[in-house]
Amino acid sequence: MRKSTLFISALLTVFLMATIFSVASAYQQVVKANIALAEQPSQKALSQPVSADFAPMPTATEIVAPLVFTPEQATTVAVDFLGDSNVYSVEVVDYEGAATYLVTFSSGDLVYVSSTGMVVANTKIQPVVVAASSGGNGSGGQATNNNGGSSGGDDHDDDEHEDGDDD
Repeated sequence: MRKSTLFISALLTVFLMATIFSVASAYQQVVKANIALAEQPSQKALSQPVSADFAPMPTATEIVAPLVFTPEQATTVAVDFLGDSNVYSVEVVDYEGAATYLVTFSSGDLVYVSSTGMVVANTKIQPVVVAASSGGNGSGGQATNNNGGSSGGDDHDDDEHEDGDDD
């Protein structure tokens, strides 16, 4: 590797590291400033009396808090549902307007698990069949011989070629 390439690479690396450091420092200063502002009591807030009407606390039957599952828990639910432990991937997708976990199995099965741990849907990946056109061998429709000539066209020598005038 040439020295100039190494020098330019090192220079760019140092520049990027300095830029990242300055961005991180600026972010920390903004966070510290916001914390300091939040901790200072406001003069308006202290001089004004506070009155608020609160809604009554909901009873135990009214509280319906969804359980938030982790991807690992969603995978366990999907594996128990299918009885197959060959999981290919887990991702969060939008299924009918709700964020759900899509657990994909190596067999092509797809299981959608909601954030509450319920299996929402079970589908199968539809295979895609691509048919290649026949007859194309990459040489424009003419097969070549081992001796360099073409087998699909007319073989003419330059001596036999007539150019239209009779001598």
